[in-house]
Amino acid sequence: MSNPARPEAVLSGASPAPSAEDSAMPPKEVLASRPRRKLPGWLDHFNARDLKILFRCTVAAWVASLLIFINPALQTIGTATFFATLVLFMVPPNGIVFIFILGTLTLIIGMGLGWGWGVIAMKAALAARPAADTQAKLQALGQHAYSVANSTGQPVAAVQQQLIYEGWMLDTRVSAVYFCFICFLVYVLARIRAKNPKFTLIQIFGTIIMDLFITIGPLLPSFNGTMPKVLIEPAAIGIGIGLACNILFFPTSTSHTVLEGMEGVVRLLKGPLDATVTSLIDEENLEVADLQKLKMKALGAYKKVEPALGFLQLDFSVSRWNADDVKSLKEPIRRAALSSLSLLEFHISRVGGEAKLEKLRTITAKHNQYSEIEDAEKKKGKGQPREVGIRQLLESLSLVKAFTTPEHEVLRQEMLEAIREPCTKILPACQEASALVADCIHAVNSSRWFGKPSKARLDDLLQRSESSLETLKNLRVSYASETTERLIQTNAEIFDESGKLKNVDDHTMHKVRGIAVGMVFEEQILAVTDAWEKILEQVVALMKERQRVRLWLPRGLRYAFDWVFHREAVAPVLAAQSPFVDPDVVEEQSKAAQQSLNMSRGYKFKRRSGLGRMILGAYHWLINADGLYAMRMVVVTIALAIPAVIPSSAGFYYREKGLWALIMGQTTVVVYMSDFTLSIASRFLGTVVGGVAGLVAWYIGSGRGPGNPYGLAAIMAVVLMLLMWGRLFAPPAVLQATIMGGATCILVIGYSYDDTHIPSYGNPGWGYNVFWRRLLLVLIGSAAALIVQLFPRPPSAARHVCKTMSNSIRALSDHYALLLSCWGQPDRDEGLMAEQLALDLAESLSALDGPVALLRLEFSGSPFDSDTLAQVKSICHELNQHLARLLFLSASLPENFQGVLARRAGLLDHRNIGDVMAVLGIVEQALKTGDPLPEVLPTPLLKRCYEFWRVHQVEMELSTDLIRDENYRRFCVAVTAYLKFLGAVDDLVLVMKGTLGESHIVRRELLPDLTV
Repeated sequence: MSNPARPEAVLSGASPAPSAEDSAMPPKEVLASRPRRKLPGWLDHFNARDLKILFRCTVAAWVASLLIFINPALQTIGTATFFATLVLFMVPPNGIVFIFILGTLTLIIGMGLGWGWGVIAMKAALAARPAADTQAKLQALGQHAYSVANSTGQPVAAVQQQLIYEGWMLDTRVSAVYFCFICFLVYVLARIRAKNPKFTLIQIFGTIIMDLFITIGPLLPSFNGTMPKVLIEPAAIGIGIGLACNILFFPTSTSHTVLEGMEGVVRLLKGPLDATVTSLIDEENLEVADLQKLKMKALGAYKKVEPALGFLQLDFSVSRWNADDVKSLKEPIRRAALSSLSLLEFHISRVGGEAKLEKLRTITAKHNQYSEIEDAEKKKGKGQPREVGIRQLLESLSLVKAFTTPEHEVLRQEMLEAIREPCTKILPACQEASALVADCIHAVNSSRWFGKPSKARLDDLLQRSESSLETLKNLRVSYASETTERLIQTNAEIFDESGKLKNVDDHTMHKVRGIAVGMVFEEQILAVTDAWEKILEQVVALMKERQRVRLWLPRGLRYAFDWVFHREAVAPVLAAQSPFVDPDVVEEQSKAAQQSLNMSRGYKFKRRSGLGRMILGAYHWLINADGLYAMRMVVVTIALAIPAVIPSSAGFYYREKGLWALIMGQTTVVVYMSDFTLSIASRFLGTVVGGVAGLVAWYIGSGRGPGNPYGLAAIMAVVLMLLMWGRLFAPPAVLQATIMGGATCILVIGYSYDDTHIPSYGNPGWGYNVFWRRLLLVLIGSAAALIVQLFPRPPSAARHVCKTMSNSIRALSDHYALLLSCWGQPDRDEGLMAEQLALDLAESLSALDGPVALLRLEFSGSPFDSDTLAQVKSICHELNQHLARLLFLSASLPENFQGVLARRAGLLDHRNIGDVMAVLGIVEQALKTGDPLPEVLPTPLLKRCYEFWRVHQVEMELSTDLIRDENYRRFCVAVTAYLKFLGAVDDLVLVMKGTLGESHIVRRELLPDLTV
């Protein structure tokens, strides 16, 4: 049932911001706004930026494909000319030049490794066969080729080449050496790729080059070190074409890309403000899923900006702002992101908390008395299942009663009214500030070559930004004082004339809780306001200082030129009130925090000898997930390459391009089973779609003829544009399918044209013949990968995710221990690095989004499914945020308030610490083992915190002067963060029990009265 009186209602909603002129309107009219309708996701890319990228990448792929239809180029490069276009589907020039160079550099390194190691393998393999044997075989080959040529009329050289490819020169010793050498590097590259996915291109292209050596090398009679040129030359040509297109067609500087990403982040960060605005009107407008989606989008957008920041110092750009100016926005935007996401998390906690409260209310209605609970348990004992976690929920009943009284509902209505009026002024100002920051960044980012905004437009933005900044500063002061005074006036009856509490009864405690909630929300809004104020200050300073467009060289060159030709170098622009942080101080703080964190992790005893540990470590290294993946790569390589070195099948393998089956098998094998399901489905789907596209292009461009270069060149422009659209803009889940589709289309066209223009032994034909052979090879490679992936044991992604989650819980325990070490210690400043610790853990948790979603595709015996692990991950995010806030407050909250929190909530009480550590430790182990949790645990921790306050009879100290103290407001934030931390741990236990069940059940009659 709707309850518009809840003060927590300020924590939900999502709507666009009103204009500044609306601030004089009534509150509900100011805060109401109709959301704009958006285009479907697949149409969102009809904008100038994405169309430019599509044009650049399509032109690069099309130009590379033209080399297939230009006869001199085809004759020079060879039958694998199509490989240039295929490389551009793997690494399209869709971003910054330096990032494209870095990506293609890894590709070149991979091919170079494969080539160098293959040459070494070829030398060693040929040395394994005595020269006399080689000479005898060559002599027999010449005689047989001469006799066949005489009988058939074919050239002797052609017959001799055919006999070689049919395995005339095969020797077991040579083949064995090839397999030993090549499989070794295949194993090494697979382990490197599994350890760090950034080396995926090195592994893929290095393995492809080595596949040439392992399948064709044993057939050759003599050393041929340039054999991989058939693939390396077109790959290098494709990279060169991509680089040229990246520079010639709509070149994008690093600063342009970073500013574009920052603009996207800023516009997304307006979402939490919109959510808060709408919630003041209708509290039931939000769903947790919508808030989580907004949070993930904001985090994802922020993470996308990070990689490009490292290339700013190498940037050549034509703009108003240089690389240092752009980089100066990083810290303010990071602060705004943290504060806005904190406000968004506040919404999520409120909406999720209401759902939990409703569940507890339902249990309260069912079980009003303990005797009824006991009777129900006896009935369930006759065969009815008992609800998991019921004991913990029943013990929370005493807390539910505090939130279900009529007085509480009235107080929430009063608190909402007290908060609403000040918000109608400051929230629109924050929304206007965020919109102006985004507009300023967009305008400056457009001031490059063409379509520049007018000077009047830029001056107007600067003037509005200065006005908005001044308004925001004034409203910040008035909002803090007005909100505080309204909270005091709303609850004036609980204070005496001197401003102190009259008495401490249930009614007063309800009022005090309402004040605390209001102050926490006030602090959240002020933190967001401060963050937007700092961004606006920096943007205004930059726009004032940088008034014209100029060419900016990389940092080193820029300062060198300025030093030679100018008296003073161009200094970075910083806002007047922006504090300068000494990098050395930050580094020292980081080292201190890391040292304290390492100490909180404790010490382990060495229980084995050095030799025993080495042997055991080597064994675990070999059989872990990465090691098994590398072994599977070796097995599938041997299985699919063996037919190439057997005399009876070597010719068939070469003619039917068995090499592609080997490549398909190797690229289909992945580390975990959930990824494999997607991998094999993507390859099949991509092969079919790409094959059909290739057939359509071939028959439209060639008809029934041998291949018309003009018709094929024309139709390929259209087909490549459609395929490149999917490659660039399709969801990440179908990325493999889009790459596979583009590769198959190019293979069909390339091999068909090769067959009709440079016929050679082993050509697969043209048109449909190429397609069905390609599809058959994909199925063979996928079938081999399936067998290798399933036996001896399918690698479960659920086990990997559970282990990672378990490690995250351990990291949270370390952070909790670090918090306890820092709390109330004035000489400890590790809390200043709380944000970095939280961001690092948040990144590792966010990296699990894809694997957790893919668990739906895995056949696994693990009790943890995708939905459960998503809940665990979400709760870990909550715990991380609450601990980060507490760690930060440990360095900024005055020592006396830290002591008050420790006394009232038992933060430093050894029994409470033991309870939290015990529960986290049990959950950590349960994630690894899958064992059910004991029924009786020291939960709910929230109830134990309440009991600590009641047993120790902590005296409530509150006055109007204290409420007006800014530090007390932050103290309320610390209290809320600690209570939410305990509540999140309780939720984590319930999720784990709901998945794994309960063990060690204690009889109900032995339990204390749960209704106390």
